[in-house]
Amino acid sequence: MKRFFISTFLLNLFVAMFAATPILGTNEATVDQLYNFVRAQNSSFDREIAEQFIAVSAKYGLRGDIALCQSIVETGWFKYTGGTAVTPDDHNYCGLGVTQLGQKGCQFSTVKEGVTAQIQHLYAYACTKAIPAGETLIDPRFKYVTRGCAPNWEDLGGKWASATTYGSKILNLYTQMMGSAPTTTPSLTASKTSLTFSAACGSTPRGTSVTITGQNLSDIIYVNSSSAAFKVTKSSTWNDYTGGTISVSLNTALAAGSYSGYIAVQSGSGTNMKRIEINCTGTLTGDNTGGSDTPSTPSTPSTPSAVPNSFTTDWCYSAANGTSTSWMNPSNDMTRNMALKDNKLYVVQRDTDNGCGYIRIVNAMTGAMTGSLNTTGIAKELYMLSSVANMGGTIVACNLATSATGALRVYSWSSDTATPSLVLETTNHGVRSGDLMSASGTLANGKLYFASNTGYEGQVIIYTVTNGVASPSPKVIILKDANGNAYNIGGGFAIIEIKANNDGTFWATGKNGYPALFSSTGTLIRQLAPAALDNNMYGSCYTPFSFGQFSLAAAVSYTTTIQQGYLNLINTTAGEASATKIKSFPVLGSSGVSNSTFISTALAQVENNKVHLWVLIPKQGVAKYTATAPSGIDDIVANNDASIVMSNGVIAVEGAQAANITLVAMTGAVVAQANEQIDATAINPGIYVAVATLADGSRITTKLAIR
Repeated sequence: MKRFFISTFLLNLFVAMFAATPILGTNEATVDQLYNFVRAQNSSFDREIAEQFIAVSAKYGLRGDIALCQSIVETGWFKYTGGTAVTPDDHNYCGLGVTQLGQKGCQFSTVKEGVTAQIQHLYAYACTKAIPAGETLIDPRFKYVTRGCAPNWEDLGGKWASATTYGSKILNLYTQMMGSAPTTTPSLTASKTSLTFSAACGSTPRGTSVTITGQNLSDIIYVNSSSAAFKVTKSSTWNDYTGGTISVSLNTALAAGSYSGYIAVQSGSGTNMKRIEINCTGTLTGDNTGGSDTPSTPSTPSTPSAVPNSFTTDWCYSAANGTSTSWMNPSNDMTRNMALKDNKLYVVQRDTDNGCGYIRIVNAMTGAMTGSLNTTGIAKELYMLSSVANMGGTIVACNLATSATGALRVYSWSSDTATPSLVLETTNHGVRSGDLMSASGTLANGKLYFASNTGYEGQVIIYTVTNGVASPSPKVIILKDANGNAYNIGGGFAIIEIKANNDGTFWATGKNGYPALFSSTGTLIRQLAPAALDNNMYGSCYTPFSFGQFSLAAAVSYTTTIQQGYLNLINTTAGEASATKIKSFPVLGSSGVSNSTFISTALAQVENNKVHLWVLIPKQGVAKYTATAPSGIDDIVANNDASIVMSNGVIAVEGAQAANITLVAMTGAVVAQANEQIDATAINPGIYVAVATLADGSRITTKLAIR
């Protein structure tokens, strides 16, 4: 028998060839595995990064799960320490363009762009194929790679990085990750799920502590109150993923009465959602001024002290009463919606042939048109202008993209006389987009919100705006109910209005759904009580706002389906589920005339104890109303020998040491506050009430005339 001998070198080479790990391939790890692996070392890790590594790499047939481990090596668990000049907002997760310590390297505008650049760079190393059809080359260093020079992760050593062990280090992290899956299931618990409060009006709120415990959660824990009657605060040691202590208290600034609501504690969405509701009930009685043997100490006036109970119509152009104006004739109305800025309304209109679009400038207080925005350079196309919004003081407007291949464009105007600037142009918007647009933040740092309802599944499409330009690649959020099922709120059109909140949640209102609050990931939290809108679900606008210590909202409803529309002023202080209607304003539309656009607008502006309200319903009318609450000023009598005086424009206390001073307008609005004295030189002339708390805890008040 012949014997064959293989050298040790050849044997090792043979084993290495078959042990190599290709860069191209199918992901084996899940988003949760990637996310939890990094978060164990970095609690501030952004889950979207893990999501994009899986989503983008799948388009290229590349191992994004291992690519994330490469990013761990390059960024130090996404902490960017060790003297690197790269920062999280660069979205550079693999050191692209960094050739020496302290060098900034490449910068990308979004998480998706940064991940895509890294995947494309790996793709260049791994193969010689063209990038997948429909993909745009983002990697600025793609052309510098010798295509196909490193098909395996092990090959990257000495090529991507100088260290020959570079690839092995990445794979070692991947092995650790695949063995680090949590041994327990995600959970979210609360030490108490029912709270009862009782207090006197105006007394110091007393909080009740509740311990929230999260384990193995893959999303942030959100804590929200369903009602202004119950306040919730997190402790300084709160952790967004493991929880901690929250304090819940009854809002004693409200009027006497019984209140109910709940504190929602939630993590995740759909089938992965964990949610707790802490039910709260409370009773407020009388006041806290004490019995007959207790000296009276007046409280600082609140603003306002009650919900509106007086209503006026300031101006109205309506099909129901036959009134019209040069810019709004309900009989041939072609308006879409409007925005408010500096007591001016910006109203989107178009010609009857749809060829031209206009944004009319209207005096919000009188209803008189004062001009139109310049439309030079805006493409003449179907629905050249479709929706308008106020983006942190800048008016922005969009066209209507009626097909998946049509371009969605957004323009901005720096002033009423400026020519428009292009903010966004994209075909990455779904089947139809632009029926409604809303905005948050500013043109320097903000977001544009659109929606679609493809297949009766509501979608929120968000474009990030930086320095006046929006990224054409949006973030898409799928709306789901509490059970993870598709949430159909817009019908067959993209008629969904989005109102974003500071905590990441947002209100969505569609043409066939009641106003509903969703988590940042798109899961339904709660919806408005149908009775508050007379059980009519066809309004497509909902505007919540604060009115002193009260939570109010303005929304459109109809007498029948989408005919004879009108504005409702709603009290949501006790929670949306217990919302009540304060006032239904007169019907604007004629009988039998439908708002076939399904679009409407409700705007609100608070001024002391008044609410200015505007409503626009296409084909039916536009109007302004004022809702007024009783004044919040009580009779005030000084109870101390000290006095409040104003000298040389400075308000201060004589005869005692002041702990703080508050200046209140006669409407009840707090105008200024300071520890010892108030500079009144910049305060508008008028009659005010000054309230001073002295060092011994007593309070004195007086009326002051500022001229």
